[in-house]
Formats: sequence, C-alpha cells, structure tokens
Amino acid sequence: MTTTDKLCRSELFSGLSPEQVGKIAALAEEVVCQSGDVVVREGETGDEVYVVGEGMVEVVVPKGSIPDVPGPPRVKSLVELGPGQSFGEMALLDRGVRSATVRCVEDGTTLCVIRRQALLALCDDDPQIGYVLMRNIALDLSFKLRHRNLRVRLEEGGGAG
Repeated sequence: MTTTDKLCRSELFSGLSPEQVGKIAALAEEVVCQSGDVVVREGETGDEVYVVGEGMVEVVVPKGSIPDVPGPPRVKSLVELGPGQSFGEMALLDRGVRSATVRCVEDGTTLCVIRRQALLALCDDDPQIGYVLMRNIALDLSFKLRHRNLRVRLEEGGGAG
C-alpha cells in the first residue's frame, strides 16, 4: 500500500482528490515503530502531524502519582487509534505543546509523519488543499471538544441535556 493510499483513508484528508492527497504524501516520511515506543510526549513542543498507516497507537495522559512508590508513572489510556486515524493536528495550527503522550501498542506500526512547515507551504501554493485540510481539522477538534464536554458533564452528574 502506498503512502497516498494510507493517507486517503484518513478523515484529515477527506474531500481531497487522490492527486491532492498525493501532493501531501510526497511530503510525508514513513516511520516504523515497535510496541512501547513513545511517538510524542505530553508537554513537548510539536511541529508535525501523524497519520497511522498500519498498526495501532494509544493516547495516554498521567493518571496521578502515588508518592514514594517506585516504578513507571501511572497513565490513563484515552483512546486507541488505528489505520487512517491521525494525531498531532493542533501542532499544525499553533506549534503548542503536546496535550498527551502517544505510544505504539503494536510492533511494526507505520506512521506517516508530515512536517508543519512543508504542509503549510503546500497549503499556500494550493489554497483548495489548505481550505479542506483546515475545515477537516476544525471539524475534528469540534467533535473532540464536544465529546469531552459531554463526558465531563456526565462525570459531574449534570446529565447530557
């Protein structure tokens, strides 16, 4: 399967033609990770977006620490992401710090890594790609924010209404 085929499965590039996705694929670098490899770490600055080509990663955040207890920090897994799913989109917008840690959960996980500067230059050259990409990022972030707010209200006992 080509990089273009892998990226075509991603909602991040939904609405783009195969030729347009091919332009993005030309910017991508494929990396292969093993189970347990940390791809991005919470709190670090990011400037790339990742699309899972094959395999699986999990998004984790600290669950709290137990003082004076040796061992690795406890984490809470928020979600697992598989082929076609992406992470790191916020780095395209603001180059801010990562909001979670992402690590591989399967050996041979292939990630398509796209650097911010190269992608934004392509968006400047092809405004249609830029428009569709930014619309898709906005839709994804809106969904995540709405889902998070609903979950927080339910956990607080406020109901979904």
